Amino acid sequence: MRKSQNEEPPLVSVVVVCFNGVDITRRCLESLFSQDYQSKEIIVVDNGSQEDIWGMVAEAFPKASFIRLESNHGFAGGYNRGIEVARGKYIAIINNDAVASPQWVGALVEVAEKDRETGAIASIIIDGNKPDVLDSCGVGMALDGMSRQLMRGQAPPALKAPKEVLVPSGCACLFRADALKAVGLFDESFFAYCEDTDLGLRLRWAGFKTVVAPDAQVTHYYSMTAGKYSLQKVFWVERNHLWVAVKNFPFLLLPLLPFATGWRYIVQAYAILSRSGDLNSFTGQSDFFQVAATIVKAYLSAASGMPSILRKRFLLMRKRRIGHFEMIKTIWHFKMSMVEVIIGSQKAL
Repeated sequence: MRKSQNEEPPLVSVVVVCFNGVDITRRCLESLFSQDYQSKEIIVVDNGSQEDIWGMVAEAFPKASFIRLESNHGFAGGYNRGIEVARGKYIAIINNDAVASPQWVGALVEVAEKDRETGAIASIIIDGNKPDVLDSCGVGMALDGMSRQLMRGQAPPALKAPKEVLVPSGCACLFRADALKAVGLFDESFFAYCEDTDLGLRLRWAGFKTVVAPDAQVTHYYSMTAGKYSLQKVFWVERNHLWVAVKNFPFLLLPLLPFATGWRYIVQAYAILSRSGDLNSFTGQSDFFQVAATIVKAYLSAASGMPSILRKRFLLMRKRRIGHFEMIKTIWHFKMSMVEVIIGSQKAL
């Protein structure tokens, strides 16, 4: 990023949250301390690990700031604790099971500095287990609030300029600190999954957009921390996607939720029967009745938390800077079909 001799580059606070995983966290931090961009602080949040994360960080990365949490606060809580002490004009977050390319931070800042209306900058995220394909390039969403990483399984795009997407992936992205001040941090009631979609939509309501930075690349060794397929993940995703929709959807889209959800279950049934998409791998590991019981449990939890979600929606709508019809246009423009969300997309950016 070009700067005049007298202009200092903006400080970037890079927050990494870990729950165990000493070796993968070390690899992530090595990539962060090898960045071309020098004006940065690295904040490591230990989310109640049993492994000696502190000992590794103190020995190998003494310049990193370290926050030890005595219990697991989840993705949302862990990152919030780091963001709360961050001093930067920009806040970058990255999963501890991801490795950043040397130009990652600089590429994100270069895009952010060119447009103040950009509240979040997404990364090009490579699948570490399949280095020739993407894990994600931003995040898309269906009309029931269910989200999916864009272009997963496809070849990395050759972007020549920033490309607008609906919301960023929380695996690796950058936020403008004053944008977060305007809309708040991650919603900790989500604990894990969909909290990046929720925050991205809140930024949209505040008038900010999200773009993908062409040269901001990381490699993600997918779900090494939480596990790619698990009943716990089913619970969080089924509960949280509903909260995303109820909290953030314009009022005219809310009546579509039951119909969109019903259609999703039909598409999921087809995917299972035709052995298509990620569900094929998961259903081979879990009993149908276990999955059904988990979904029921998720909906019961969603219902019990709904009064809080509705209060948050009320506050969000009071502070919004764009109208409901403008938000409908945005969601409709970037919406993914249910087939794309459940089975996968062949669309390229």
